[in-house]
Amino acid sequence: MPRYTRAELADVSGVAARTIRYYHSLGLLPKPGRAGKEVVYTDDHLDRLRDIVAMQARGLRLEAIREVFDADPQPGATGDWRSLFDPRVGPAEAHAAVVDDTELVTLLVDRDADVRAELVAAGYLERRGEHWLVHDRTMLEAALVLYDVGIDIALSGVLRTLIQDRIAGLADDVVRTVREAAGAGGYGGESVGVDLDRFRDRLLAMAWGVAGATFAAEIQRAAGEDDTAERRDLSGATGG
Repeated sequence: MPRYTRAELADVSGVAARTIRYYHSLGLLPKPGRAGKEVVYTDDHLDRLRDIVAMQARGLRLEAIREVFDADPQPGATGDWRSLFDPRVGPAEAHAAVVDDTELVTLLVDRDADVRAELVAAGYLERRGEHWLVHDRTMLEAALVLYDVGIDIALSGVLRTLIQDRIAGLADDVVRTVREAAGAGGYGGESVGVDLDRFRDRLLAMAWGVAGATFAAEIQRAAGEDDTAERRDLSGATGG
């Protein structure tokens, strides 16, 4: 396992050495090891620093961050605010939630009772004993919005797969383009893998913003073009 001095840890994490010492005093960082008189840190300390920075970026104060780390990880625990910010919850689980019947009724509001069965069939919901597992709450809420505008749940499931597949391909293209630029001398960082990991929180935040805004704008453009073409076809069919 890689080992770092405090100065090296400050360099790779971007967190000042004096701040690292301060985090130790608050109990936010595990105690470092020792090699002779020198304190040494590992990747566990580096990951913890990155988690702290990520939670601060989401607006948490240090006292709240310490509460998150003091609690046991609870993936999908909707009753505990700390689980919503816990970086130890895996990426797939971060979007999941476990709800009871009452919470599910609240989530579905006053929609038709058949919607629940359709959500199960389409893979949005799964019964787990006395509770319901919501595999991806964001996707489920999107499916309900589409349902309200007339798109059935089965079709929204097809759209979900289409979006995920296309985004996965786009992500591959983006990373491949950057790697090719690095090989051709068009990239000034240390290495693509290292820098993507080092700046992952800022990059993920940027990806959320750019992808969301761009996708929304392109949906609006495509829908507008489709409406224009439909009106043109109707006009031609009626001769006017």
